[in-house]
This record gives sequence, structure tokens and C-alpha cells, in this order.
Amino acid sequence: MEREDAVPEFDLNLLRPLLVLLEERSVTRAAVRLHLSQPATSAALARLRRQYDDDLLVRTGRTMQLTPFARDLLPAVAHAVAELRPVIDRKQSFDPAHTERRFVIGATDYMTAILAGPLLRTFAAEAPRASLDFAPQPLRDGTLAPFSQLDLIVGPVGFQLPGRSQELFTDEFVLIADPDNSVLGVPDPTIEMLSAVPHATAYLNDPDHDELQDLLRRAGIDYIVGARLFGLAALPLLVSGTDMVALVPRMLAAKASRTLHLAVLELPEQVRMPMMECMYWHPRDEDDPAILWLRNALSRTVPSLSREPSGPAPRRLRAATSD
Repeated sequence: MEREDAVPEFDLNLLRPLLVLLEERSVTRAAVRLHLSQPATSAALARLRRQYDDDLLVRTGRTMQLTPFARDLLPAVAHAVAELRPVIDRKQSFDPAHTERRFVIGATDYMTAILAGPLLRTFAAEAPRASLDFAPQPLRDGTLAPFSQLDLIVGPVGFQLPGRSQELFTDEFVLIADPDNSVLGVPDPTIEMLSAVPHATAYLNDPDHDELQDLLRRAGIDYIVGARLFGLAALPLLVSGTDMVALVPRMLAAKASRTLHLAVLELPEQVRMPMMECMYWHPRDEDDPAILWLRNALSRTVPSLSREPSGPAPRRLRAATSD
């Protein structure tokens, strides 16, 4: 006879609803992600509350908050779902044309701005029922923990993730400015002229280290900081219509110059800085059919980036003023 105080056996079918409910902190949002009705999701939450003898989610004002027990539980549940997903997924063949899976890619604002449109067009053609989310690029902690919530991560070479990786493309930095900026007021601008104008700049990896401006320092250029922010995607918005200049990747400059009032200037050869972007994934997903399709879709999307229409042809900054 089963003891009355025995802990009931956990239904593994509740594992993913548990994770989504804890992540979303909302029955309504969780139901959307789970492709379930709201009553069915509420029923799952009720079963989970009985399972753990804990409310898990409690209402505070207009929002739902995790109980202390649920906060402690979340990392373990995320890990368990990530570890079990390949086993569960392989029970079924993956068909992109009919899947309703939600894919999540971790990326910088720059990579999201560049990749989202072309990749979503690939989704529309090959996986019209699937959804694609771009999440912030995770912190580089040297572990595989970010993959508990991310299918892929797109980032620069040397991202310090111990998983698998594949090169996607190489970009390089160019200078952007408003066409009416004084640095463009001469027919043959030089890089030394950048000392006289304020710069909008962004931190790439280290909040205490401004990698972009290292380019100018190597050229012996002192610069004036007009604005500094995290992320690259907003820099064209800061530059257009102002007297500031900024260093941004060429693909971002080309995309922004199609809609903003911008001029693009190429840097002299000796101060150019390439940046190679890669995609990273968990080793357990090496042969996962869904993640394999996502990696292939991203790889096939990259060549289209170079075919995107750009704005006016870039001018070139000279390295030094003529004697």
C-alpha cells in the first residue's frame, strides 16, 4: 500500500509548462508559448502547485511574482528541460514546413538589426508556422548555461563559449557622419580631421574598454566623446542630423544609410579593424534536427546580406594630410 505522505511521482509532461510558467510569470503568456488554451495552462499550474505544495506564482499588484521556492527551482528546471529536449525531439522527425517551434537566438543589437529581416524571410518561405525570437547576447561566463534558454548564440570570434561554433561572415568598421558634417566639407578629408569633431561611440565587450576608439588611438588621433552607449545599432540615429561621427560595421552603415541622412567613409588600410562573427551552439545539439535546420537556415541567409541594397557609395579618408 502506498504511504499517504509519499511524494507523488512527477509527470514529465509538466516539465516544459513548469519552465515556461516560471519564465513568463503569466498564465496568459505561457499559454501562447505552449500553444495551449488558458484553462489548460491554468490546470497545469494547479497540478504543479499540488506537486510542490507551493504557490510557485503569486499575484503582487497587477503582476505575478515567483515565490522564493520557485526562484530557487527555476535554474534546475531550465537545465533539466535543456538536457531532455534532444531526447524528446528525436522521438519525432523535424519538418520545418509544419513545425510550430519557437526558436531563440542570442545576439547583439547590431547582429539582430542585420540578421532579423533576412532570416525571417527564410522562416516565411521554409517554416511559416515557426516563430523566431532574438534575445540579448548573454554574458560571457565561460559556461554552457546560456543554452538553457537559447538555441543559438551569434557573436564575435573568441566569445569564450565551450560549445560548437561556425564562422558566419567578416565585417569591418567604417566611419559614418551626417553629409553636412564639417569633416566632409573638404573634397579630400583625412583621418586627422576626426580630432576636431565629437564622436558617438559604443562599448562592444568591456564597459571599461572602448575598443572602437582604439582604432583612432592607433592612428594617433585624439577624439572628443559626444555620446557613449552600449550597442552599435543606435549609433546611426545619433549621428544623423548632428555634428557627431561614429565607427560602425560596414553592413550596419549600409543598412542605416538607406533610410537615414548619412555619409559613409572608409578608413585607411592601416587602421582598419575586421570583426568575424560566428554562431555557437551546445554540443548536445550537434545532431538535433531542429537546431541543425536553424544553423543551415542562418548559414544560407548570410550570403544575402552582401546583396542588400546600400546607400550612396562610400568616400575614403586619407591617412595623412598632404605636405
